[in-house]
Amino acid sequence: MSAFANCNPPVYRCSHCTYTGKTRTSLLHHLQMIHSGEQNFRVYCGINNCQASYQIINSLKKHIRRKHGTHYLTAEESCQQLSTTCSHDDNIDLNDMHLTEEPNLPSAPEIPSNQLSLPETKSDLLKTFIMIQLKIKQMHAVPGSVINLVTTEIFQLLRSYNENLFWELKSSAQEREANCPSNCQNNILSKLKDNQDSLIELLLSGSSAKAQYDFARNNLGLIEGKRCNLGKSGSREDFYYYVPILKSLEFLLRNQDILAEVKNGHKQETNSYMHDYCDGSLFAGSEIFSKDPNALQIQLYYDDFEIVNPIGTYTKKHKLSACYFTLGNIRPKFRSKLKLIQLVWLCKTDLVKKYGLEKVATPLVSDLTQLETVGIQITTDEVTEIFRGSVTMVVADNLGSHGIGGFNESFSGFRICRFCMCTSEELSRATPPNNFIERTPSSYNAQLQLIKDDDHMKTTYGLRKNSPFNCLRYFHVTEGLPPDLGHDLFEGVCPEIISKVLSYFIAEKLTSLKEVNDIISSFPYMVSDKSNRPSTLLWSGGRVVVKQKAAQMWCLMRLIFIMLGNVIPTGNDHWQLLLHLREICDVATSPVHTPDTLIYLEDTVFDFLDLYKTLYPLEKLTPKMHYLQHYSRQIERFGPLCNCWTLRYEAKHSVFKTLVRSTQNMKNIVYTLTTRHQLKQAVAFAGEETLSDELSFTGGHILNIADMPLTQQGIIKHEIGNVTEVYCVTGIKSEHRQFYLGCCLMLFTVSFDDHVDFTNVLSVCSENNLDVTDTVILEKNAIVFFNIESFLYTINLILEKNIKARVHFVNVD
Repeated sequence: MSAFANCNPPVYRCSHCTYTGKTRTSLLHHLQMIHSGEQNFRVYCGINNCQASYQIINSLKKHIRRKHGTHYLTAEESCQQLSTTCSHDDNIDLNDMHLTEEPNLPSAPEIPSNQLSLPETKSDLLKTFIMIQLKIKQMHAVPGSVINLVTTEIFQLLRSYNENLFWELKSSAQEREANCPSNCQNNILSKLKDNQDSLIELLLSGSSAKAQYDFARNNLGLIEGKRCNLGKSGSREDFYYYVPILKSLEFLLRNQDILAEVKNGHKQETNSYMHDYCDGSLFAGSEIFSKDPNALQIQLYYDDFEIVNPIGTYTKKHKLSACYFTLGNIRPKFRSKLKLIQLVWLCKTDLVKKYGLEKVATPLVSDLTQLETVGIQITTDEVTEIFRGSVTMVVADNLGSHGIGGFNESFSGFRICRFCMCTSEELSRATPPNNFIERTPSSYNAQLQLIKDDDHMKTTYGLRKNSPFNCLRYFHVTEGLPPDLGHDLFEGVCPEIISKVLSYFIAEKLTSLKEVNDIISSFPYMVSDKSNRPSTLLWSGGRVVVKQKAAQMWCLMRLIFIMLGNVIPTGNDHWQLLLHLREICDVATSPVHTPDTLIYLEDTVFDFLDLYKTLYPLEKLTPKMHYLQHYSRQIERFGPLCNCWTLRYEAKHSVFKTLVRSTQNMKNIVYTLTTRHQLKQAVAFAGEETLSDELSFTGGHILNIADMPLTQQGIIKHEIGNVTEVYCVTGIKSEHRQFYLGCCLMLFTVSFDDHVDFTNVLSVCSENNLDVTDTVILEKNAIVFFNIESFLYTINLILEKNIKARVHFVNVD
């Protein structure tokens, strides 16, 4: 007899339903398949009174393996251990996630497995089947016809298998007829076949689009889009779809991770560093946020985009206007996740032009007004809290910002700036920003009154009409339309300057277009730059044409000094112009600012514009060049501009473009995209940790300690323990950072002009390939030299004997 033949293990009972399991593994599998997709699903460890909680079952398994290794047993091992500590009638309830074999667990009557109702089991299977379909269809944009085809073929396969199984069982039973009467055999086989057929029919009922939609609405907290009528074009109604922002906020705040972000906040304790909007002057001076730091910070985004081929014949017909929002209370590193960018409305662009933004934004403004005054109620753990909030900013490109703010949407008029009263004549020369008169809410309202009396004043003040968002109590467009780094710098000033400078170098025979393109094509881009490597440059109209995406332009702007630094003479003024622009890009895109960096940025912008006018006296400053003069002031108001640029929001457009390619149907496309997006959001938040930054390995192999250099062996044994082998990887990555072999990491800077320390990554080791909690990065210190002419750091590595280790404790709990 085996060692566990007489084992009487406890019953592991699920608190969400009547399921009972004999092993921990079976209970975890049940939770994964049945309940992990439920809204606000969370389980607690409970081993040795551990309070760790998770939304993902796999994370709980990793936690048990890391923190409670002796409890991470197979079913047989668990049975052996349980037989020594548990009685036959011990029951384990998931309310406290008692996945332990401690004898003091609360007992409850055992629920025999034969008392489990079959319909409930089938219902669980149906829910699991629908959830699988939703994940495939919505998360991966698979057409519904493909899902239907796959499920139909699977059901047909199951029917054939069941039919064959039935006849095999019947044939086997006939051979044993002496031990079992034939009528008994027929009854058993008939019930088995009927049960299998009914199960297939049940699952088949869950393959319809309506069944999946109802499941998402009833179980996943689906927020449905609301149809809003605008008017009529003949007999046809004009409409768009609006997703109620108050319901979206309630949906977000029901997530425990997001609720914790809102309650805890991330405002810096000191005033010298600015990391986000909550560190800027607008937050400090806001009536609602200064009194309630946990008030909801709504960051809106508005843009028009094409969902078809931009050079095709249906471009304007299917162009859409979209409004999204994110919750500014969430830290920036998590806020960039696409699933945290919520849809507000989708509307045909021609309808926005026909009826005006005021009418389209009416439901949104009404809900925002209610949020400012009444707020929303969130109940957690039987405690009801009220959250108020308001709009902090409306992010858009320059054309969109001017449209939202009611400013002139032409950038060749008398006044073209939404930040100041600069005229076109003042724009033609480099003027210190202190000489410009800043737009304020009071001056804006006074100019509106003058425009009502005299229509010609619209050109004088660069203002056409009032903004629909100005009726909000805590928001005004003169203080809520930040500049956009992507369009101003990387799609505006940078390609213009690089084009002029390279054209000059080619004209002076310092290089050639072929040589530049060869360098760009053959340059050894590192891991972080490979996906954004610049495209080759063109020549048209007697000048270099730089056509790059914003990310490609940013990459080229950083690396062009390495590419061409050895062919440009020292002290070249055009090269110096490029260096000034590089400094502006570095400081403007910085995620952290101090008062010193803002002063430096303002001086560098003035030097850049002054040198530009000296080198190109016949050229006028473009509006985007003028906007650079306001960057220092706008960063002081909004915090780092990299937290409110449009690039990440524009990535959200790709979700809808992918859906269009998947559906291949333009009929009522606004409704289709809104519904599919909301279904995807509901599925994305189901059973998944919303704000996680777990590290993962890339590549790797097992290495014997004896094969490592002696200096590294000693460090590994000291940091990890007396092990004979380690798991060496090519790198560690997460959604927000990455380490890889050979890379140089900046360690710290004391102040803006002080020395910078670097270190070189030699090896990344862990005890095994499953646990990144205690990861050792072996590194060497570096001696750094800064070359101002190339704006580069030259790094000389120190000798092998100076290797040190840095242990990264990654908090995955």
